[in-house]
Amino acid sequence: MITKDELLQKLTNYTVEHGMVVLGAILILIIGFWFAKILSRATARIMESKVNLDPLIEKVMVRCVYLLVVALTIITVLGQFGVETTSFIALLGASGIAVGLALQGTLSNVASGIMLLALRPFSVGHSVKIGGKVIIIDELGLFVTQAHEADGPSVMIPNSKIWGSEIVNYSVTDRDMRRLNETVGIAYEDDIDKAIRTIQSVIDADIRVLKDEPTRVDVVSLGDSSVNIIVQAWYKREDWWQSKLDFTKNLKLALDEAGISIPYPQSEVHLKGSVNG
Repeated sequence: MITKDELLQKLTNYTVEHGMVVLGAILILIIGFWFAKILSRATARIMESKVNLDPLIEKVMVRCVYLLVVALTIITVLGQFGVETTSFIALLGASGIAVGLALQGTLSNVASGIMLLALRPFSVGHSVKIGGKVIIIDELGLFVTQAHEADGPSVMIPNSKIWGSEIVNYSVTDRDMRRLNETVGIAYEDDIDKAIRTIQSVIDADIRVLKDEPTRVDVVSLGDSSVNIIVQAWYKREDWWQSKLDFTKNLKLALDEAGISIPYPQSEVHLKGSVNG
């Protein structure tokens, strides 16, 4: 049976033997968390003064710096207690790979969101064309971008799809004007020159068309059911949308008055041989 003196002696020996390890671990934790705060604050100050990044990216990067220092501190403390940190780091790495594979789509959206926030191909309120669809940006986040179409419907697009698509920003340009690009199809039986003159007259009658800029009305292709004529004219940026709507209406009225038709898509079927009823 262990006597009181023997128990006290063992506790004393254990304290002497391991006390410094415990104190060292506590000291490492205190210094590590303190250094994590100092480094994260320094990172935030550097980004605010030297790097022109979105506040959301700055917040994420500062948080990553803090968590990285904390993780290294914890690993160091575990090493103080004899834990094999090499195996622990390998386990964390394997876990990170597994989580990364499981969240591949999500992480792709986050990475794309960071690139969009950093490079800023568009901002809130900009009118952009992504994947052939024109939208107006409402909010840009790490995972998705929220926007709405010109006619009202709200859309939420994963950032990875945006980053992998061609982005046309109609709101950012060195010029204060925008070109109208339309393709008009007329029937093969119609007079092409008459159609071109009619379309040109609609452009000439619009006082919003910038007369100093070139306009173009010309045959661009021969379609399956129509002769396609390209129409190009320049407007002030603030007039463009309403001008586009007015041009479409006035063009239809002018073509109807000139007796020029806009054909429906159609196909001709030729039957060979006789048909027995």
